[in-house]
Amino acid sequence: MARPERVGTTQSTVSYHGLRDWLDQVEKLGELQKVNGAHWDREMGAITQMLTETGKGKAPAILFDDVPGYPKGYRTLYGQFSTIKRVALTLGLPLEYEHKADIVKAYHHRMEDMKLLKPKTVKTGPIFDNVLEGDKVDVLKLPVPIHHQQDTHRYVGTADMCITKDPDAEWYNFGAYRCEVYDEKTIGCQITEGKHGRIHRDKYFERGQSAKFAIVCGQDPLLYLLSASPLPSGVSEYDFAGGIRGEPVEVVKGPFTGFPIPADAEIVIEGEAVPGQVRPEGPFGEWMGYYSDDVVPRPYLDVKTVMYRNDPILTCAPQHKPVDETGLLKGIAGAAEIWKALEACGLPEILGVWNHEGAPATRFTAIQIRQRYPGHARNVLHVAANCMAGAYNGKWTVVVDDDVDCSDMDQVLWAMGTRFDPMTDIDLIQKAWSSGRDPMFLPGNFNNRILIDACIPYNRKLKGEFPKVVEVPNDVRAQLKAKFPQVFKSQV
Repeated sequence: MARPERVGTTQSTVSYHGLRDWLDQVEKLGELQKVNGAHWDREMGAITQMLTETGKGKAPAILFDDVPGYPKGYRTLYGQFSTIKRVALTLGLPLEYEHKADIVKAYHHRMEDMKLLKPKTVKTGPIFDNVLEGDKVDVLKLPVPIHHQQDTHRYVGTADMCITKDPDAEWYNFGAYRCEVYDEKTIGCQITEGKHGRIHRDKYFERGQSAKFAIVCGQDPLLYLLSASPLPSGVSEYDFAGGIRGEPVEVVKGPFTGFPIPADAEIVIEGEAVPGQVRPEGPFGEWMGYYSDDVVPRPYLDVKTVMYRNDPILTCAPQHKPVDETGLLKGIAGAAEIWKALEACGLPEILGVWNHEGAPATRFTAIQIRQRYPGHARNVLHVAANCMAGAYNGKWTVVVDDDVDCSDMDQVLWAMGTRFDPMTDIDLIQKAWSSGRDPMFLPGNFNNRILIDACIPYNRKLKGEFPKVVEVPNDVRAQLKAKFPQVFKSQV
């Protein structure tokens, strides 16, 4: 199978250890905004949305301190992954790219080359600085915010990693789920059908057993990134993170769950969900930019332990109208998994995959290929839309030719406008995997999908019968940039 040219290095260059070291490096990059005095009741979420809207893909990570009602040093962090540069820093990849989709290419090849490394169990770590158990349990000792104007409760997450265990295997899964704080000893944990954490919980409930959870709210950003990634069933995010880092993640044993938890985590909440115990949950501003689900009875967690470091940092990711960090984070991670699935099916000449941030996340996937046979584009469309990474809550899947940058929406729309016939180049998928987060979901939590072949018809391409594109050749571009450097200085 022909392979696209590699971008950057595949050797791990993750240069930080833990969230605090990561923040130091983000500050050196000039991408950290510190804000003192913002209130936990809606102010922090509103400030984040406003900075993200004006940042247009360059918004800073925002660290809030001096939160009213809490000791100085009890901080909240928003917007970790609002720029490609911070995603690249987290993955140990080059920080600069000619095209946005090149980071997906680099991450995809990193995954191909790496060896999974199991976590290393250690006896203690900073997470045990403060341990609250029994009557001392109090989640609200931490500055948990109300994120959105119409949220009615405080929420932990969704920049969290909820750890669950498969009752039938020694497999721990991470998921980034929203957790409503009802009171100091009770929190929710909303998980969509089909997600690994939901499958684990339901297995316990079906056996009449309680399901244990460890919810980490302040962790190595790499672990957060992986908790929001569509990794295959049975694959440990710990092992994956170790492979990316080139060294194992250090973990300690949770006092209630017995689960492996990051030794350098900022905050960990342990609890259990009991079959049949439900409380009203919602509403919450979700990742598609809408308030979803209204108020629905859902299982909740009885909190058993609360652990946190001295001067803890609570990580948050309130979703709002795109573009926000969720679209970029899930988009890059999901695109890399879609790429892997396409190649695993033997499909050749996959040159790029990009989930467009504005859609958001996985709602508009564009794939760049070099056509090699009749039906090549159709094969790519159906695999991309039906693999695990592309199936959940997808909407649009588009395939374009090798001369179209799949991460540039203007170019994708140009291809759709000039190489696509609505009568012959559309396939539809009905009753696909969706959720209540989709404002257009159908009864039963289904949705419908559209697949668009925006490639030059293969037979016309093969015969050279399709009109030539008006463009400036690359060699001429290079000559003009060299001759007129001042004219093109902003593009260098």
